[in-house]
Amino acid sequence: MRSRASGFTLIELLVVIAIIAVLASLLLPCLAHAKRRARMVEEMSAGRQEVLAAQMYSDDFQGAVFPGYVSDPTAVDGRGQSLSHPINARYPWRLVPYLAKSMDLIYSGENRTLLAKLRAQNYSDYVYSVSVFPSLGINSYFIGGHESEFPAAQANAVFGAGTVVTKTGDIRSPSQLMMFLSARSKVSGSESQGYFQVLPPYLRSRLWAVNSKSASTPNQWGFVAPRFGQRAVAALMDGHVEAFGPAEQQDMRRWCNTADRPDFTLIR
Repeated sequence: MRSRASGFTLIELLVVIAIIAVLASLLLPCLAHAKRRARMVEEMSAGRQEVLAAQMYSDDFQGAVFPGYVSDPTAVDGRGQSLSHPINARYPWRLVPYLAKSMDLIYSGENRTLLAKLRAQNYSDYVYSVSVFPSLGINSYFIGGHESEFPAAQANAVFGAGTVVTKTGDIRSPSQLMMFLSARSKVSGSESQGYFQVLPPYLRSRLWAVNSKSASTPNQWGFVAPRFGQRAVAALMDGHVEAFGPAEQQDMRRWCNTADRPDFTLIR
């Protein structure tokens, strides 16, 4: 008698394939979540390092808050060459001396790809570009002030002392006030997962769109990037880091030292 050849039937193969497809559909979202979580943890580490660097700056300058946007003629690039405006006004080259001169601590996660691309360019283009696209933007209006758009002395004279913090001792709640926040921008039609500043949801009136999904351009959500499941990494003035959802991102008490409610607006 001839022995029957062993093997799978077509139906058995189809069942196995279906089972694999179901398992894959269940596993892929978990893998995506784990990958997003890993990127968020890396960005949180970057934010923690940046606040620590800003605190070191304050120690060197008798408690002065690291400025959000201010021309600094002493700022130099990686080769020790003096930088001109606006490069020396944005925070990356001013902060990097307190980060062991490592721009890799300012560019985190998927934004590291951009950093590698910029490094391969002409050096002068690299110096300019890396000042624009760090992974986290600084709260430039209310932390140290923005010299051309929201000067600290002028804002404090008009809206009250402490509106813009310039001394660490003037901060009412360091554990509540944000310094750095996940940022994004759009240049020449393409979006970048980084920007040198983030802007508040309110000044004299609301500036942001209704929600981040309705914002057609990054500036309509203050350049804030809710890239971790609608959450953004926030590094606060006391040195701790959190992942904030939409409510916290829009809470003016997180932005302004003198704000007393989420929808706080500035009144002359």
